[in-house]
Amino acid sequence: MLVSNRLIQLSLLLIAILIGSRLISLGMYPLFDTTEARYAEIARIMFETRDWITPQFDYNIPFWGKPPLHTWFSAISFALFGVNEFSARIPHFLTGIATLITLYYFAKTHFSKLVAIRSTLILTTSLGFIVAIGMVMTDSQLLFSITLAMVSFYHCYFNASKFAGICFFVALAIGMLAKGPVAIILIGIPLTLWSIHHKKLWHALSSLPWLAGSAILLTLTLPWYLLAELKTPGFLDYFLWGEHVQRFLVSGWQGDLYGSAHKETKGTIWLFWLAVAFPWSFIAIWQSGRSLISSQKKRSGNEEHSALIKQYFIYWALSPMLLFTFAGNILPAYVLPSLPALALLLALSKITFRKLVLYALLSATLILTALSYFISGYSSKVSHRDVLQNLTQSQLSQPIYYWHKRPFSAQFYSNGAAQKLTTIKELILLDENGAPFILVSNEKQLFEIAVYAQSQCIQINKTKGFVLYQCGN
Repeated sequence: MLVSNRLIQLSLLLIAILIGSRLISLGMYPLFDTTEARYAEIARIMFETRDWITPQFDYNIPFWGKPPLHTWFSAISFALFGVNEFSARIPHFLTGIATLITLYYFAKTHFSKLVAIRSTLILTTSLGFIVAIGMVMTDSQLLFSITLAMVSFYHCYFNASKFAGICFFVALAIGMLAKGPVAIILIGIPLTLWSIHHKKLWHALSSLPWLAGSAILLTLTLPWYLLAELKTPGFLDYFLWGEHVQRFLVSGWQGDLYGSAHKETKGTIWLFWLAVAFPWSFIAIWQSGRSLISSQKKRSGNEEHSALIKQYFIYWALSPMLLFTFAGNILPAYVLPSLPALALLLALSKITFRKLVLYALLSATLILTALSYFISGYSSKVSHRDVLQNLTQSQLSQPIYYWHKRPFSAQFYSNGAAQKLTTIKELILLDENGAPFILVSNEKQLFEIAVYAQSQCIQINKTKGFVLYQCGN
């Protein structure tokens, strides 16, 4: 018992250290391009313009790629805490904590406090989870919505809880506002496969409060979708068809209005899972092999029920990979919804607590080392906070122009003032106006403006692969 108590205390300490370290780190490094800086800038524009219906990719350019929940969160945080890295990230971090609390409460209620601690420890020490909850993106809200939906359905089905049934539809609404219909698909896949597998489809359907639940779902989601279409016609067609069908079925999809599609080899989602769920993905594979050997034995009634529950978590854990196996346009974050289910499966497995804590300790050490390396500025990623930070107040008050490509972090850290130039003619017109301005160019594209810059401008800085010039009179 003494050893067990020490292991529990060590587990709780590891959880606290990782969560505390991630919280402290939120404001210690800049917003990097592309994902974080893009979503933070969209939120900053929403906060500035007070347009709470349509997120904007740039001023007066609607962003149809995602629903607004993540933008609302960061924009409200900007209003409360000011526009900075910490306030951009803290809502997404808190959503991740809500996922941990949901997992812990579910495991404690339906299994035991020990299983709750084990599963929370596993999820917290999963590489992808602890990284993602500190980032400005949509996936933290999606992860919470799917976790809430899956545990709510479980409670509704096995315990006939009407409240849990209502929570299920609330979770669907959160998913629809966080990511769109893909949230419902990621929830529907495991529930459908599991209920058909066990010939309980009708029971599963009839256990949910469809009338009240559907009313809640529509009340929470439909107004925004209709307002968004009315305000910027064409949104529904692009978002529902382009973002939810063509994006995943067309490798290298060219219809993306906001950048280039991610072209990956089909099946890459499984490799992403290995990395995002590290180290538990490899431990799960090892445990699965052992379970296949032991599954040849005849099961008792209790074991049959236990298998029924575990298969529920298996389908949940596999759902993202099943959906995206044949998709070409994918990102590592797409596997995040599988992590709580994986944590529950391993928490319920026969891995000894001592081994589990050892694996968690090794993972936590790796995570903290990587986080320290990242915060110290050794990452190869670029943020234009570093590029613009040495400009004087006088220079910052001048127009800032980026040659050919204006990074999202440049927009964010210039409070939307940074603009883009694409032709020498535009440069000459600016010069003829006579007003001073700052010109920023990537070193790789410097040859395109070298003659103009050398004759009309003064180089004032060179950092992170970018050259800054003072131009104009």
